[in-house]
Amino acid sequence: MSNPNEVTRVNIFGREYTIRGAGSPAYISEIAHYVDMKMRQMTDNATMASTAKVAIFAALNIADELYQDRDKFEELEESQSSELTHLADRIEQVLSESTNPSTLSNSTDSDSSAMIEASAIQQNSTSDIPR
Repeated sequence: MSNPNEVTRVNIFGREYTIRGAGSPAYISEIAHYVDMKMRQMTDNATMASTAKVAIFAALNIADELYQDRDKFEELEESQSSELTHLADRIEQVLSESTNPSTLSNSTDSDSSAMIEASAIQQNSTSDIPR
């Protein structure tokens, strides 16, 4: 963790700012660069009368990105939770069948399909997680 009293100088939309924060100077510079890029994109699309308007529209765009990413994350989380619930139910079913001697001869096929299902869910869940 960086020193909270450390100062980082950044340039956003042609103005220099001094930022004091707990993040590393590299991280603060990266965020400042992103904000600068968003503000410049706003002026590429239309002529704006003031820096404040540019900053507001850039902030709205950044907030929109945040909300969209949050929604995608929540959808992924719900999907993974649903898959885990399905897998847990399937495991419960296989375990209950294996404790019942009358269904024990049929449980071999169920065990194989449960293992294949578990493998497929594990592969899907690890490949979908953003890093």
